[in-house]
Amino acid sequence: MKRFLIVLTLLTAFATTAQAQFLNYGVRVGAGMATHVDDLADNTPILAANVGGFVTFGFTQSASMLAENFRLQTGVNFIRRGCKFQEVLEMAMSIREGSYDAWYAQIPVLATFRYELPIREPGHIALLSVGPAVNIGVFGTVKDRKFTHGMPQGDWNYRTTSSAFDVMNRLDVDLLFGIGYEWQDLSVMLQLDYGFMAVTETPDAIESLGGTNPNAKVPMGNNCALLLTVGYQIPFR
Repeated sequence: MKRFLIVLTLLTAFATTAQAQFLNYGVRVGAGMATHVDDLADNTPILAANVGGFVTFGFTQSASMLAENFRLQTGVNFIRRGCKFQEVLEMAMSIREGSYDAWYAQIPVLATFRYELPIREPGHIALLSVGPAVNIGVFGTVKDRKFTHGMPQGDWNYRTTSSAFDVMNRLDVDLLFGIGYEWQDLSVMLQLDYGFMAVTETPDAIESLGGTNPNAKVPMGNNCALLLTVGYQIPFR
């Protein structure tokens, strides 16, 4: 959360030194891999997806030499995040596995620095983009099952399917970082999306068994995704 506030403060400070001017709007779609990191379980990726629209602002009348090549972009994305997971339980006798499949509405605020490549034909732009985003959970599913090899009839085995945000935190705060290329009204961006808030929580077994804090929770995983996106901007003329 501190990193989110620092990035937002820096973007705001830069923006207030110049006069914002609407440049264009457009659409962006992308796909890649999503998983959960900083988790105790063994996770494997699922397909990540981004679909959304954006508006772009430039800045004029600024004393900064960077202002000419600086853009501020926001919008709304509809994104898919999650993972498949597996963990060994009870001295390797049982296995718990399943998947998180969650869709969020994402509102990013991105600072983009543009550099025109020094080649003969003008208009080829390298992009560097960074900024925070707020994700609000919309819908999804969590599949969870536990089984013991050789004893499928055991009453400790189970299989459940839940609505995602009945068991997951609905709010997430991300940091987005990307590099890309722009030519005319098309852009391609390779983007890393990292969430700072735990996807879910589980009871702390050590604290609970010791009786010191039976309500103690352990954070379980953070959203992380790597995507390739393609955007088309509609110039404002």
